[in-house]
Amino acid sequence: MDRAIPLERQIKKKRLNRHVITKNMGLVFSYAFLISMSAIILYPILVTLMSAFNVSNSLYSTSFFPENFSLTENFVQLFTKTPYLSWYRNTFLVSIVTMILSTFIVTISGFVYSRYRYQSRKSALMSLLIIQIIPSGSGLIALYAIANSIGIYSSANATLYTYIFMILIYTTGGITMNTILMKGYYDSIPRALDESAKIDGATQMQIFKEILLPLVKPMIMVIAIFCFLGPIGDIIMPKFLIASMNSEAKTLAVGLMGLINNIKESNYNVFAAGAVLAAIPPVIVFYKFQDYIVGGLTSGGVKG
Repeated sequence: MDRAIPLERQIKKKRLNRHVITKNMGLVFSYAFLISMSAIILYPILVTLMSAFNVSNSLYSTSFFPENFSLTENFVQLFTKTPYLSWYRNTFLVSIVTMILSTFIVTISGFVYSRYRYQSRKSALMSLLIIQIIPSGSGLIALYAIANSIGIYSSANATLYTYIFMILIYTTGGITMNTILMKGYYDSIPRALDESAKIDGATQMQIFKEILLPLVKPMIMVIAIFCFLGPIGDIIMPKFLIASMNSEAKTLAVGLMGLINNIKESNYNVFAAGAVLAAIPPVIVFYKFQDYIVGGLTSGGVKG
């Protein structure tokens, strides 16, 4: 009996040691994975940042810090030799208008899908999911054919009409998934609030404006950020629709890509300088509203 007690203690000690070793190994692998992923993400960012201050017309140098360092030369060339401000204006004008239109439509459509019950409701939600499965790039030829058939490219204000056409595409393209997210957030709000307001004599519009709208502000911010950032990084559709237009009519992504398309006339460091400046607004927006993004997405995924 006396020998059994130390034996049980040894067994428990071994199990405890195995548990500690397993836990520590899990932590080691987790930290190793996070560090490796951080290195993969940060490396191209650091290369681009260092290249923006390098005047040797190369994305790489023999040392991490550029040997031909200059704070302003690449940026001066960017603003004097390219219509960078026009690209910047075009891109952010499209992003802001798209954000306003998409957020307005999604806020209302999410409310309708969440709070109203009608015959074709499930079919409409299923259609949104099916549409989301289709890759956006598969419709580029059809979009170009539509733009050409309604006379956008042959009109006197071809640039303006093309950008209006792009805004409509971005707006409708972001509605599908964002509507599902918004509906999920509305579903997380108890319907008892609606019923209590109806008992007090509130109309459906008053319930929407005065009760539900203040509660869904986190998700509205998430949708607005997504709709704002989407057109900034898109290069496929602008390249497809505005390829034949003059240089000032391009977006940031298309204009910067033109700096490195031609191998003989490419300027990688000016491209890096433009990329750094283009990244500043999205970084500021994400940093400023990151709490809304995390909170909105987690709360919106509670109910479907």
